[in-house]
Amino acid sequence: MDRLVSGYDLEGPRVRMGILWFVLAVAAAVVGSVAVALLFGIVAFAAALQTAAAWRRARRRPSRLVAGAGALAMPVAATLGIGLAGVVALVFAAAAVLAAAVQPRRRLHPVAVAGYTLRCGFFVALTAASAVFLARTDAAALVTLVVLVSAFETGDYLVGTGAASPVEGPVAGIAAVLVLTFAVAVFELPPFESGSAWVFGGFVAVLAPLGRFLAPVLAPSADARVPALRRLDSYLFVTPIWAWMLWQYLL
Repeated sequence: MDRLVSGYDLEGPRVRMGILWFVLAVAAAVVGSVAVALLFGIVAFAAALQTAAAWRRARRRPSRLVAGAGALAMPVAATLGIGLAGVVALVFAAAAVLAAAVQPRRRLHPVAVAGYTLRCGFFVALTAASAVFLARTDAAALVTLVVLVSAFETGDYLVGTGAASPVEGPVAGIAAVLVLTFAVAVFELPPFESGSAWVFGGFVAVLAPLGRFLAPVLAPSADARVPALRRLDSYLFVTPIWAWMLWQYLL
Protein backbone atom coordinates (compact mmCIF):
# COMPACT_ATOMS: atom_id res chain seq x y z
CA MET A 1 0.00 0.00 0.00
CA ASP A 2 2.85 2.40 0.77
CA ARG A 3 4.08 1.87 -2.78
CA LEU A 4 0.85 3.25 -4.21
CA VAL A 5 -0.20 5.97 -1.79
CA SER A 6 1.91 9.12 -1.97
CA GLY A 7 0.47 10.71 1.15
CA TYR A 8 0.51 14.42 1.90
CA ASP A 9 3.49 16.70 2.10
CA LEU A 10 2.93 18.93 5.12
CA GLU A 11 6.19 20.82 4.67
CA GLY A 12 6.75 23.83 2.47
CA PRO A 13 4.37 26.35 0.90
CA ARG A 14 2.04 23.70 -0.53
CA VAL A 15 -1.13 25.79 -0.36
CA ARG A 16 0.50 28.87 -1.90
CA MET A 17 2.02 26.81 -4.67
CA GLY A 18 -1.35 25.18 -5.35
CA ILE A 19 -3.04 28.57 -5.66
CA LEU A 20 -0.24 29.85 -7.88
CA TRP A 21 -0.52 26.80 -10.12
CA PHE A 22 -4.29 27.27 -10.44
CA VAL A 23 -3.91 30.95 -11.39
CA LEU A 24 -1.13 30.24 -13.90
CA ALA A 25 -2.98 27.31 -15.49
CA VAL A 26 -6.20 29.30 -15.96
CA ALA A 27 -4.26 32.29 -17.27
CA ALA A 28 -2.34 30.11 -19.72
CA ALA A 29 -5.56 28.54 -21.00
CA VAL A 30 -6.98 32.01 -21.62
CA VAL A 31 -3.83 33.27 -23.35
CA GLY A 32 -3.56 30.31 -25.72
CA SER A 33 -1.93 27.01 -26.57
CA VAL A 34 1.63 28.37 -26.64
CA ALA A 35 1.30 29.59 -23.05
CA VAL A 36 -0.18 26.22 -22.05
CA ALA A 37 2.71 24.42 -23.76
CA LEU A 38 5.25 26.53 -21.90
CA LEU A 39 3.60 26.13 -18.49
CA PHE A 40 2.75 22.44 -18.67
CA GLY A 41 5.92 21.68 -20.65
CA ILE A 42 8.20 23.27 -18.07
CA VAL A 43 6.48 21.40 -15.24
CA ALA A 44 6.67 18.14 -17.22
CA PHE A 45 10.35 18.83 -17.91
CA ALA A 46 11.03 19.36 -14.21
CA ALA A 47 9.01 16.26 -13.31
CA ALA A 48 10.99 14.12 -15.75
CA LEU A 49 14.34 15.38 -14.44
CA GLN A 50 13.34 14.90 -10.79
CA THR A 51 11.97 11.42 -11.40
CA ALA A 52 15.05 10.39 -13.38
CA ALA A 53 17.30 11.70 -10.60
CA ALA A 54 15.30 9.69 -8.05
CA TRP A 55 15.68 6.52 -10.12
CA ARG A 56 19.41 7.11 -10.51
CA ARG A 57 19.71 7.33 -6.72
CA ALA A 58 17.98 3.94 -6.69
CA ARG A 59 20.80 2.58 -8.90
CA ARG A 60 18.79 2.65 -12.11
CA ARG A 61 20.25 4.78 -14.85
CA PRO A 62 17.59 6.45 -16.98
CA SER A 63 18.77 9.22 -19.26
CA ARG A 64 17.87 12.51 -17.62
CA LEU A 65 18.64 14.39 -20.84
CA VAL A 66 16.30 12.28 -22.97
CA ALA A 67 13.55 12.16 -20.33
CA GLY A 68 13.60 15.93 -19.83
CA ALA A 69 13.91 16.81 -23.51
CA GLY A 70 11.10 14.46 -24.47
CA ALA A 71 8.81 15.78 -21.73
CA LEU A 72 9.28 19.33 -23.01
CA ALA A 73 9.34 18.60 -26.74
CA MET A 74 5.97 16.80 -26.92
CA PRO A 75 3.82 19.66 -25.60
CA VAL A 76 5.76 22.19 -27.68
CA ALA A 77 5.18 20.06 -30.78
CA ALA A 78 1.50 19.77 -29.89
CA THR A 79 1.11 23.52 -30.50
CA LEU A 80 1.64 22.73 -34.19
CA GLY A 81 -0.57 19.65 -34.30
CA ILE A 82 -1.27 16.38 -32.60
CA GLY A 83 0.38 14.51 -35.49
CA LEU A 84 3.69 16.26 -34.90
CA ALA A 85 3.42 15.47 -31.19
CA GLY A 86 3.00 11.81 -32.15
CA VAL A 87 6.14 11.94 -34.27
CA VAL A 88 8.05 13.48 -31.37
CA ALA A 89 6.76 10.68 -29.11
CA LEU A 90 8.24 8.10 -31.48
CA VAL A 91 11.54 9.99 -31.59
CA PHE A 92 11.45 10.16 -27.79
CA ALA A 93 11.14 6.36 -27.57
CA ALA A 94 13.93 5.82 -30.11
CA ALA A 95 16.21 8.27 -28.31
CA ALA A 96 15.59 6.47 -25.01
CA VAL A 97 16.68 3.16 -26.56
CA LEU A 98 19.73 4.74 -28.20
CA ALA A 99 20.81 6.47 -25.00
CA ALA A 100 20.52 3.19 -23.12
CA ALA A 101 22.49 1.29 -25.77
CA VAL A 102 25.49 3.63 -25.63
CA GLN A 103 25.51 3.91 -21.83
CA PRO A 104 28.87 2.74 -20.41
CA ARG A 105 29.09 0.12 -17.67
CA ARG A 106 25.38 -0.54 -17.67
CA ARG A 107 24.00 -2.99 -15.11
CA LEU A 108 20.65 -3.49 -16.80
CA HIS A 109 19.58 -4.50 -20.29
CA PRO A 110 19.29 -1.45 -22.59
CA VAL A 111 15.56 -2.09 -23.07
CA ALA A 112 15.04 -1.95 -19.30
CA VAL A 113 17.04 1.29 -19.04
CA ALA A 114 15.04 2.77 -21.91
CA GLY A 115 11.88 1.76 -20.09
CA TYR A 116 12.95 3.69 -17.02
CA THR A 117 13.68 6.74 -19.17
CA LEU A 118 10.22 6.60 -20.72
CA ARG A 119 8.71 5.97 -17.32
CA CYS A 120 10.25 9.23 -16.15
CA GLY A 121 9.21 11.38 -19.07
CA PHE A 122 6.55 9.91 -21.33
CA PHE A 123 3.47 10.07 -19.09
CA VAL A 124 4.07 13.66 -18.02
CA ALA A 125 4.82 14.56 -21.64
CA LEU A 126 1.53 13.00 -22.76
CA THR A 127 -0.32 14.90 -20.04
CA ALA A 128 1.22 18.22 -21.05
CA ALA A 129 0.64 17.59 -24.77
CA SER A 130 -3.00 16.69 -24.07
CA ALA A 131 -3.46 19.97 -22.19
CA VAL A 132 -2.15 21.79 -25.26
CA PHE A 133 -4.56 19.86 -27.47
CA LEU A 134 -7.42 20.90 -25.18
CA ALA A 135 -6.31 24.54 -25.39
CA ARG A 136 -6.19 24.36 -29.19
CA THR A 137 -9.59 22.67 -29.38
CA ASP A 138 -11.53 24.74 -26.83
CA ALA A 139 -9.84 26.93 -24.21
CA ALA A 140 -13.00 27.01 -22.08
CA ALA A 141 -12.89 23.22 -21.77
CA LEU A 142 -9.33 23.38 -20.45
CA VAL A 143 -10.34 26.05 -17.92
CA THR A 144 -13.19 23.80 -16.77
CA LEU A 145 -10.79 20.87 -16.42
CA VAL A 146 -8.36 22.93 -14.36
CA VAL A 147 -11.20 24.12 -12.10
CA LEU A 148 -12.53 20.59 -11.57
CA VAL A 149 -9.12 19.04 -10.95
CA SER A 150 -8.22 21.87 -8.58
CA ALA A 151 -11.48 21.23 -6.71
CA PHE A 152 -10.50 17.60 -6.32
CA GLU A 153 -7.02 18.51 -5.10
CA THR A 154 -8.40 21.05 -2.63
CA GLY A 155 -10.88 18.62 -1.10
CA ASP A 156 -8.32 15.84 -1.11
CA TYR A 157 -5.73 17.97 0.65
CA LEU A 158 -7.98 19.67 3.20
CA VAL A 159 -9.69 16.48 4.35
CA GLY A 160 -6.89 14.02 3.62
CA THR A 161 -4.22 15.88 5.60
CA GLY A 162 -4.04 14.10 8.93
CA ALA A 163 -6.91 11.76 8.07
CA ALA A 164 -6.92 8.31 9.63
CA SER A 165 -7.80 6.61 6.34
CA PRO A 166 -6.16 7.18 2.92
CA VAL A 167 -9.58 7.19 1.24
CA GLU A 168 -11.03 10.15 3.15
CA GLY A 169 -9.15 12.76 1.13
CA PRO A 170 -10.04 11.37 -2.32
CA VAL A 171 -13.69 10.96 -1.30
CA ALA A 172 -13.82 14.61 -0.27
CA GLY A 173 -12.13 15.59 -3.52
CA ILE A 174 -14.66 13.61 -5.55
CA ALA A 175 -17.49 15.32 -3.67
CA ALA A 176 -16.00 18.73 -4.52
CA VAL A 177 -15.79 17.76 -8.20
CA LEU A 178 -19.43 16.68 -8.25
CA VAL A 179 -20.56 19.94 -6.64
CA LEU A 180 -18.79 22.01 -9.29
CA THR A 181 -19.98 19.67 -12.04
CA PHE A 182 -23.52 20.41 -10.90
CA ALA A 183 -22.84 24.13 -11.42
CA VAL A 184 -21.35 23.51 -14.88
CA ALA A 185 -24.38 21.42 -15.84
CA VAL A 186 -26.96 23.88 -14.50
CA PHE A 187 -25.42 26.90 -16.23
CA GLU A 188 -24.35 24.84 -19.29
CA LEU A 189 -20.97 26.49 -19.37
CA PRO A 190 -19.48 26.19 -22.85
CA PRO A 191 -18.66 23.94 -24.56
CA PHE A 192 -20.81 21.61 -22.42
CA GLU A 193 -24.51 21.01 -22.26
CA SER A 194 -26.17 19.67 -19.12
CA GLY A 195 -25.78 15.96 -19.92
CA SER A 196 -22.26 16.21 -21.33
CA ALA A 197 -21.12 18.23 -18.31
CA TRP A 198 -21.99 15.29 -16.04
CA VAL A 199 -20.13 12.88 -18.34
CA PHE A 200 -16.97 14.97 -18.43
CA GLY A 201 -17.20 15.85 -14.73
CA GLY A 202 -17.78 12.20 -13.87
CA PHE A 203 -14.55 11.25 -15.61
CA VAL A 204 -12.67 13.82 -13.52
CA ALA A 205 -14.21 12.38 -10.35
CA VAL A 206 -13.05 8.88 -11.33
CA LEU A 207 -9.71 9.56 -13.00
CA ALA A 208 -8.19 12.36 -10.90
CA PRO A 209 -7.89 10.05 -7.85
CA LEU A 210 -6.31 7.36 -10.03
CA GLY A 211 -3.60 9.81 -11.07
CA ARG A 212 -2.63 10.10 -7.41
CA PHE A 213 -1.95 6.35 -7.45
CA LEU A 214 -0.05 6.40 -10.76
CA ALA A 215 2.48 9.07 -9.77
CA PRO A 216 4.14 6.99 -6.99
CA VAL A 217 4.38 4.08 -9.43
CA LEU A 218 6.33 6.26 -11.86
CA ALA A 219 8.80 7.16 -9.11
CA PRO A 220 11.04 4.64 -7.29
CA SER A 221 9.11 5.01 -4.02
CA ALA A 222 5.97 6.64 -2.66
CA ASP A 223 8.03 9.11 -0.63
CA ALA A 224 10.42 10.10 -3.45
CA ARG A 225 11.03 13.86 -3.62
CA VAL A 226 9.46 14.65 -7.00
CA PRO A 227 7.34 17.77 -6.40
CA ALA A 228 6.83 18.57 -10.10
CA LEU A 229 5.43 15.08 -10.68
CA ARG A 230 3.11 15.58 -7.70
CA ARG A 231 1.90 18.81 -9.30
CA LEU A 232 0.73 16.88 -12.38
CA ASP A 233 -0.42 13.67 -10.70
CA SER A 234 -4.16 14.41 -10.71
CA TYR A 235 -3.94 15.25 -14.44
CA LEU A 236 -2.10 12.09 -15.54
CA PHE A 237 -5.14 10.00 -16.45
CA VAL A 238 -7.86 12.55 -16.97
CA THR A 239 -6.15 15.02 -19.35
CA PRO A 240 -5.44 12.59 -22.23
CA ILE A 241 -8.92 11.07 -21.91
CA TRP A 242 -10.59 14.48 -21.77
CA ALA A 243 -8.67 15.54 -24.89
CA TRP A 244 -9.89 12.47 -26.81
CA MET A 245 -13.45 12.83 -25.49
CA LEU A 246 -13.61 16.53 -26.33
CA TRP A 247 -12.45 15.86 -29.89
CA GLN A 248 -15.20 13.26 -30.24
CA TYR A 249 -17.78 15.52 -28.61
CA LEU A 250 -17.11 18.53 -30.85
CA LEU A 251 -16.99 16.57 -34.13
